[in-house]
Amino acid sequence: MKTMKLDKKAFTIQSFEEAADHQKQHKSLSEEDKRDVFLHLMQAAYGFVGTAWPKMDMR
Repeated sequence: MKTMKLDKKAFTIQSFEEAADHQKQHKSLSEEDKRDVFLHLMQAAYGFVGTAWPKMDMR
């Protein structure tokens, strides 16, 4: 089974001000939209964008 690893190059470094601006936008999202954003960020972080969520090893 392939081990999932965080792709640290998937995101950009932001200033505190830039990150704070994103919080305002995310607070206004519906719960469904927040779920979609979370899924996309997880896919980008672990490199499985456009594919099914991989099985997790729960040892």
